Amino acid sequence: MKQRGNGLNTIGRRHIVRPSLGAALLAALLPVAAFAAPGAQITEYPAPSAHSMPLQVAVGNQSDIWFGEFSAGKMVRFANGQMTEIGIAPASGPMNMWTNPADDSVWFSALGDYMVHLTAQGQVTTYPIPTTKSMPMGTMGDSQGNVWFAEMFADKIGVVRPDGHIDEFNVPTPNARPTGLAVDQYGNVWFAESNVDKIGVLRADGIFNEYPLPAGSKPMGVDYSPMQKDQNLIWFTDANGNQIGSITQIGGIALYTVPTANSTPQMIMEDAAGNVWFTEMSANQIGRLRPDRTFSEYRIPTPNSKPMGLAVDMTNGSVWFAETLGNNLGQLIPVN
Repeated sequence: MKQRGNGLNTIGRRHIVRPSLGAALLAALLPVAAFAAPGAQITEYPAPSAHSMPLQVAVGNQSDIWFGEFSAGKMVRFANGQMTEIGIAPASGPMNMWTNPADDSVWFSALGDYMVHLTAQGQVTTYPIPTTKSMPMGTMGDSQGNVWFAEMFADKIGVVRPDGHIDEFNVPTPNARPTGLAVDQYGNVWFAESNVDKIGVLRADGIFNEYPLPAGSKPMGVDYSPMQKDQNLIWFTDANGNQIGSITQIGGIALYTVPTANSTPQMIMEDAAGNVWFTEMSANQIGRLRPDRTFSEYRIPTPNSKPMGLAVDMTNGSVWFAETLGNNLGQLIPVN
């Protein structure tokens, strides 16, 4: 079934945000905790705003780290030991994000039905999504300058075109609740259908395909990286089934059970060596599926931190994660 978007949106709104000089901004931050977990070194850095609920994280070209403070309605850049908060009004509640390697800017979805573009210099452009109450989620760009995103409550896949217009495509299965999203090297857009136990793909030719998972799976995070070792695998988490999964271009699915029961795996990313990293929200751990398909798990120092977002710095192998209730940005450095 081929579906085309309507291109309803106008060019986004642009403004420069100059961070205030509050104590929370531009402060040189000491780690709140450093912990030598077996096989890894974990360090935690407090978010600038209290109770800010960091959700997602992304790594820039210079190993600077971006994360969103969901309840504070701000983005944070962590670079050279300092954190800078940036307001994103009229949008709020930053969620999933992607850094553009071409210019080191960051794109993210946000409450209020916005896609937002934030440059390294603090320039913010907001793009209102045509469908209201869409709850934009997973976000990733392609090689043509398009930025794709999932609309969880609208059951659509959206895209911000290079000229700023937005197209939307209806997911074939009703009430699918698309969440995580990734774009592969061929321009195919893969996404998790969290409410109907499927992995979907909007192919570059405009055709949807959907691949069923075991009943009650609840897929959440989806990952594909041009630098990853398994060039034709898309990785995903299965929150209810307590599994990590991969899917091939033609729909071949493999599932791997996480050792800790009821860990609720959320976000996921493969590194350049073929290790697949993921957050275990309920188990308060970072998980690792090695290339030989064995698992390692690393406990986070802050109890009940509820890790959610995760990103890998491909230049040095560091794994960064967002602690939603711990109100920290975490860093895991693998030892072996």
